[in-house]
This record gives sequence, structure tokens and C-alpha cells, in this order.
Amino acid sequence: MIHILQTILEQAHAGYWEKNIKKNTSYLSPAWKRMLGFQDEELEDSIQTWLSHGLSEDLFPIQNEFEGYLKTKDLQPYEEDIRFIHKNGSIVWLRCTCKVMESDEEGNPLLVLGTYFDVSKSKSVESKLRHTIDRLSLATQTAQVGIWDLDLIQDQLTWDEAMYRLYGISPDQFSGAYAAWEAGLHPDDLLRCREEINQALIGKKEFDTQFRIIWPNQSIHYIKAIGIVQRESSGKAVRMLGTNWDITEQKNAEIALKESLELNKVFIENAPSAIAMFDTNMRYMAASQQWFVDYQLQGVEIIGRSHYEIFPEIGEDWKRIHQECLNGKVRRMDEESFIRLDGTTQWIIWEVRPWYVSQNVVGGILMYTADITALKRKEFERSKLEEILTRTNEAAQIGAWELDLQTNTRVWSKVTKSIFEVEEDYVPNANEGARFFKNETERKKVADALAESIETGKPFDMEIEIEIVTAKGNFLWTRSIGKPEYVDGKCIRLSGTFQNIHDQKQRELALQRTLDIVNDQNERLLNFAHIVSHNLRSHAGNITMLLKILEESTSEIEKENVISYITKASDALMDTVLNLNEVVSIQTNRNLHNSEIGLREYIEKATQIISGEIRKHKVKIRNLVSEEVRVRCNASYMESILLNFLTNSVKYRHPDRIPEITLSANYEKNRLILSIADNGLGIDMNKYGEKLFGMYKTFHNNRDSKGIGLFITKNQVEAMGGKIEVESQLNQGTTFRIILV
Repeated sequence: MIHILQTILEQAHAGYWEKNIKKNTSYLSPAWKRMLGFQDEELEDSIQTWLSHGLSEDLFPIQNEFEGYLKTKDLQPYEEDIRFIHKNGSIVWLRCTCKVMESDEEGNPLLVLGTYFDVSKSKSVESKLRHTIDRLSLATQTAQVGIWDLDLIQDQLTWDEAMYRLYGISPDQFSGAYAAWEAGLHPDDLLRCREEINQALIGKKEFDTQFRIIWPNQSIHYIKAIGIVQRESSGKAVRMLGTNWDITEQKNAEIALKESLELNKVFIENAPSAIAMFDTNMRYMAASQQWFVDYQLQGVEIIGRSHYEIFPEIGEDWKRIHQECLNGKVRRMDEESFIRLDGTTQWIIWEVRPWYVSQNVVGGILMYTADITALKRKEFERSKLEEILTRTNEAAQIGAWELDLQTNTRVWSKVTKSIFEVEEDYVPNANEGARFFKNETERKKVADALAESIETGKPFDMEIEIEIVTAKGNFLWTRSIGKPEYVDGKCIRLSGTFQNIHDQKQRELALQRTLDIVNDQNERLLNFAHIVSHNLRSHAGNITMLLKILEESTSEIEKENVISYITKASDALMDTVLNLNEVVSIQTNRNLHNSEIGLREYIEKATQIISGEIRKHKVKIRNLVSEEVRVRCNASYMESILLNFLTNSVKYRHPDRIPEITLSANYEKNRLILSIADNGLGIDMNKYGEKLFGMYKTFHNNRDSKGIGLFITKNQVEAMGGKIEVESQLNQGTTFRIILV
């Protein structure tokens, strides 16, 4: 019975499960497992298997509802649509039903049966049923025919060899008398056979009958018998001639078919899906309760009535399909719409196939349908939402991606491919993935995030954005968000989104640069304020003190000395004010007039300006800068920078060796670096490194040192967007590196 029930369920796109509460056993049909992409042996027959493949967000809400259904002792099937995870990771919608088939005396469930069928794709409903019917039809093949001859006068019954084989005996086991034949009949058929023979002898009816015989080994066989009566002229019966042949297989097949049809009718009537059984005249033989529900036939008597009487709106196209199936064809449709008499549209999945009473003999058709109107409505709404989401993603430059860890395959959406500037038919793979990263650091950042997500099961969000190189060589800022998917504790898939944030990132970087400039300016302003406050206060205090001394002086000579000191203090104050004014000029002059100059030419110009000092101290100048090197800068600042570094190199020359100054230029990462190296006194960087470019900071006992030159030079370089680096060793020399845009 389970085999036949399972066959019909599979033909109805349904998987079958059974929970025997009394025996504590479970069963999951292979068809249900195949719906999820598994072979029968891959999944255990347990409720835990069922739970592990369903989505928890669907299972949890119905758990209490299902338990409540069992307690209510409701005779109607329980039905719910649940999502399950396919072996390949996709989501399969199954319509899940169950019904209590057996209960104890108190109404507690003992046996629960259920089905599952895929509402998105129809499957064969009756393939196994047809196979069963075909097997039964093979049992009707005719056996070897035996011939018999009964002499009524002599009571002598003669058999040919086939008769002995039909009765399972040898000639020496048969006396040849009529009573010997009766002795082999089944007791339940003896009286009927005697009556039928008597009716034939008196001429009331032909002898055409079936009966059972018992072989010596006690096996029972069915025999088909046909005979004719020979009479004398007076009409007296004197002889009967006839044939016998074994119809055991046919009778067994007929019995099995009858039982099968009756069982199928019972099952169809109680099936949770919409199934109907028709004869060759399209009259209803059986229909499930779901059929009555789906087609609003509750309370209507349909058994024995024509399908076309019940549904007069059925058109010629459907009648043609029915006739094709009655002629042996199988027709199916995954989805089709019907306009009912009330004007409503109904969407259904349907399949129609013949059922057989014997081999090649069609007994009628089986029709399976599933009402998917609600599902189609949801699909329409979902398609609209997906369309809106697609347009939104395209506008926001958000694409989807998926990494299948089992097959090591990758899937990119259309928007993702657009972000990477690849063709729409591009198939991503692991070997080419590295070429899209700007550098190894970016690649490792992504790889580490994926590995951590797989290990911990946590979603990831690249808070530190990734800069990629597209297929067309463009640099692009992106952000990826994803999460892992687990089955049986194993991560099988990663999926997420990929977003183009280039414009946003550029704005952020621009804003950060602006903030850096503002912060730098604020810091410079604060430092400058401290310098002004300190330096002017010192000069002012000195002059105030000298004026007080002047007031207290009594002799003219003392007053003249004090006045000379005041004059010097005033001159020093003026120098300080001029220096501070120069710094202010650099700091506030952000709209510099830049032009392209030949760097070698300006170096030579600077050496000419201090040529007197160079000749006086026999300084060797090596200008290694190529004439082709040109730089866009403020010409006045560049001249001042070169003069300051050259004069410093001469001023702080080493007394024990001939001064040497080497100027060179090279490009690093698209930036020009001007190096000015000397072999002078050098600077103790450990002691003065942090103060090197401070205002009024001196590091040698040179009376001409004022400590303002490097401060101004640094400000001039930075005003042009560059920076200064320095390397120096005491008594060995100093190298300044001026990095320009």
C-alpha cells in the first residue's frame, strides 16, 4: 500500500512522509528528498532531517500552530507553504500538508501522513501508478490452452498433455473419471460449476465459466473453461468438448487492479492535493477533498457525472487534451490561467495522464491540478518589487555577488559587472580575481575578511573601503557587504553586495584634505601666535627695561650708552617684525602665481648671486640636475629656497675640508625630489631634529645665525604643496630633500 500511495504522490508533484507515533518511526520518501536535490541515501528518514532543511523563519512560526492542530483532533488536512534549502543552495517553495490517519480510542494521533509538492514546477503524478498498472496488465497474458473430452455415457474424461500441466498432475495421478475432475475443484466453486454444467447439458446456457483448482501442492490456480455439448438426434447429451487455459495471472491481476483502484479511490479522496480520477467517458470516479475546495464543489455530488457537466465552460481545447490523454498521451503545463464563469481568473499547474486497466488498455485519465492563483499574485507583486529594487540598485550602483564554496564558482549581477567594467557575459573566477585589486594589501584585506566570516559565521562589512582597478584600468573605490550560509554546520556559500562609492570617497578625501589644510593652518596660526607673543614680549621687555635705566641715569655718558642699547634693541625688534611679516606673507598668500621653470637654470642663477662667497671659500658646486627637468612653482619662492640652502651650506662649512655642494633631481611616484647635499658641519639630529625648522633656532656658534632661514624656507615649500626631509650626521654633512608636486 505504501508503494502505491508513494507512486501517486510522486505523480502529483508530492513528496511523502510518515510519522508513526505509536512505533516511534519516521519515513521520508525519495521524491521529497529529490525535490531538495538529494538522493535517498543522502538523507536519513527522520523529522530532524526535515527540520534541518527548512528555513527557521518559516518553521518556528508554524510549530505551535501544528502542535495545536494535533490537539484539536481536526479531521481536515493541515496545510502550509514552507521554504526549504535545496542542495545547491537555492530556495524551494513546498506546499506542506499532513493529516492524522489513525488515532487511539481517546482521539490521540497514532499515525500522521503528509505530503510536499513543488508549487513552482510540476512533476509526474502517476508515473509509478502507471508502472503498477502496466505490471498488472502483464498478468493477463493467456496461458497454454488444454483440450478436454467428456464421454457422458461412459463417464470418461480425456485430457491432452496441456491439461495435465494446467492441473499440476501427471497422467498416472488422474483416473479419467468426471469425479476426479471435481475432486480438484476449489470447494467454494464446486456447486456453481455443477450447476453451470447442468445448465449447459439441458441446453439453457452455453458452458463458459471460470473456476479455481487446487494443485497437489495446495496452490490455487484460476482456469477459464469453454465447452460445447454434443447430442443425439433425440436431444440427449452424450459428450462435452472444451478447452481450459490458465488465467491465474489474469485473475490475480484483475483482483490486484480492483483492489488497487479501490485503494487509489480511497487515497485520492483523502489526498491533500487536488486529484481527480475519470473513466473513458470523463465521468468522475474519485476526487480529493482539495479538488472540491479548489473548484468550489463542496456539497456537490460529482461521482458518476461528466466533467463537462460539472464545468460547462470547458472549451474544445481542453476536450481535445482529454481525448489525447485517453489515447495514451501525457500532457502537462507548469502554469496556465482560466477564466471562470464568474469572470475571475484562476492560475493552476496541471497534468493529465491516462491510467490503465491492463497493458495498453486505457481505463480513463488522472488529472492533477494545483491552484497557484495566490502564488501568481505574490510573484507579480514580487516581480514589481524586484524591478523597483533593480532600478534602485542601478541608480545607487549596488550590485550582488555570490561565492559557492562547494563548486568554487562565482556569480556577479549585472550591476556588479558594470562596476568592474567587464562584459555582461563575463564569468568571474578565482584566478582572475587578483587583477582587480590595486595592490596586495587590498587583496589580503578582502581575503582575511572572507576567511574570518567563514570561520566565525558572522556577516562582514568592509568598513575600510577597497580601491580596485577595473577591467578598463580605472581606479575605483568600492565597499562590499556579505554574509555566510551554513548547512549542517558547514559554510557552503557567501553572498552579498558590491557598491560603487567612488564619488562619495572622492568627496570624503577632498573634505579630509580641506580639514587637514584647516588644521594645519590653525596649528601654524597657533604656533605663530606663540612666536609673536614670545618674541615681541622679549623685545618689549628689553626696551622697557632700558628706558627705565635711561630714566635713572645721571651722567651723559651713561645715557648715551643706554640710548645705543635702545637703538640696537629697536633694530632687533624691527628685524623680528620684518621676519614675522615674511612668515605672515607666506602663510596668507595661498593664491600663489605659479609658472613652469627650468630647475637647472634657477640653480645656476642662485650660484651666480652668491658667487663671491663661493669663490672666497673655494666652494665646489656640482649641479647634476638635467636641463630637461622642469617644475611648476612660484619662481620667487624657488629662488629664495635655493639661495637659503646654498648660503647655509657655505655658512656651515667644515673648517678642515673644501666645501662641496651637490644638487640632483629625480622622480619618485610622479613627484620631483630635489636633493641638496653638502659635506659641512652637519647637525646632531638626535638633539636638534625636532627643532630644526623652528623660528630662531640655531645649532652652531655662528654669530651670523638668526634661526629664521629654515623656518621661512619650510613655509615656502609647504605653501607650494611640497615638503622637506633632512638627513644629517654631525661633522659629516647634511642632505635636504625638497619634495615638489
